[in-house]
Amino acid sequence: MKPARLLLAAAAIILISLTSDSRAEQPRIEVSPDGHTVINLDEQPADDAPNVRFNGVPYLLTPDWQNSLRRQVGGLAVGDLNGDGWADLVVGCYTSNSFPPYNEWENLIYYNVGGALEANPSWVSADERHTGDVLIADINRDGYPDVVSVNGGTAFAPSVIYHGSATGPDINPDWISSTPQSTWGTAGAAFDFDHDGDIDLFTTNQFVSPTPTRPVYGFRNNGGVLETTPSWQSSDVAIQNGLDFGDYDGDGWEDLAVAKWVNYQSCIYRNVAGALQVFPIWSTSVTSGDRGALFADFDSNGWPDLTLGRSPTVMYRNNNGTLAHTWTSTPAVNSNPQDLRTFDFDRDGDEDLAEIQFGGGRVNLYLNTNGALATTPAWSWTSTASGTAVAFGDINGDQWPDLVVGYSGQPCVYVFYARIPAVLGDMNCDGMLNADDVPPFVQALIDPVGYVADHPQCDINRGDINSSTTVDGLDIDPFAAALIGP
Repeated sequence: MKPARLLLAAAAIILISLTSDSRAEQPRIEVSPDGHTVINLDEQPADDAPNVRFNGVPYLLTPDWQNSLRRQVGGLAVGDLNGDGWADLVVGCYTSNSFPPYNEWENLIYYNVGGALEANPSWVSADERHTGDVLIADINRDGYPDVVSVNGGTAFAPSVIYHGSATGPDINPDWISSTPQSTWGTAGAAFDFDHDGDIDLFTTNQFVSPTPTRPVYGFRNNGGVLETTPSWQSSDVAIQNGLDFGDYDGDGWEDLAVAKWVNYQSCIYRNVAGALQVFPIWSTSVTSGDRGALFADFDSNGWPDLTLGRSPTVMYRNNNGTLAHTWTSTPAVNSNPQDLRTFDFDRDGDEDLAEIQFGGGRVNLYLNTNGALATTPAWSWTSTASGTAVAFGDINGDQWPDLVVGYSGQPCVYVFYARIPAVLGDMNCDGMLNADDVPPFVQALIDPVGYVADHPQCDINRGDINSSTTVDGLDIDPFAAALIGP
């Protein structure tokens, strides 16, 4: 048995001997990936808020896929890892002193087979470390996507990278970080901050009492070779969890936003022509315990706004490089978010916002309508487990983003397929009627068998504009009229 597992097993035995003879009577304790949130599942209040699918959100309230494993998910990432044209799912797993204990925490990949994730992960990492975040990026510039695992935990496991290949990533780490101090990595960003054509890696970090702070670390990539010891680190230290790059001051160089925990101020480090400053150029001026930092231009004014995972989540609007707190979420149940994502999940041309909460296991989706982000969620879904991660990606190949959510519990991963709006004349099934629908409409007219074979997710009857039960020449004029519009 591995040393880490021996410690967990011993801790479980001690806990049981000090409390009761019956395992069933023990409280079910869940601990977040950064260790800062501990909840007793048996004391969680009932969530009576209605879960309603509002217009514009393409997800139902029943998952389309779920796994069967009991794991603690630290991070999720979606991407085609074996080059077959289908998006696969990476699951990073962590370990903690939750009870009952979790006995496995290898990282996993669920490969996508023809539009459906396999029931059991066929890729399992050979190593087993506390993973708080996972990323997909071609770090070594060989044309194959690599998997970055940002690691930590009380064992202070180094972050690692599994290099990709034509058949998928290596199960053994090919790159292992070496930080100046023992470090608990919490989140990562893979981004070419110096514009030299290769992807660099930055991590947020922490430690444990009595010195729980660490700097932000930056690992520079030199022509596909990522340094193992960071050549950049912030001069200020803190407990951090979440980061993102965005050009907040409009100078053409993306700056680094970092979310910081209680007693520290979330901030931005300015990028000056590829040289990242080591002290913040801007901070929130409040110490409120943030998890997650994201840049996105919600109001489409050309300046990226900054969202922070606070309790509740907040957004600082960017007006010509000046940030001001102008938006605060009002979820039905208020709990610290564990993960945030911005994504245009309703495909209307502007960025929407997703959050998942550790306490209560609730996923909230906030719709952006013409530049105005709603303060109340348009869609919510709740699990009995603790929410830890959220991601988007086209799993079933219908060109619409599916929602993936991760939990500490069993099941630990759920997928909600996007439901494409049924638009008459939308022959490529992207939810819109435009010029892209002309070629498939013509194919439906002259080669209906070929159309059905080439568009398995679509209904050929969408081309039956005149409702004659067939797609024929009589549909051409009404199709053209619908395409041109009033």
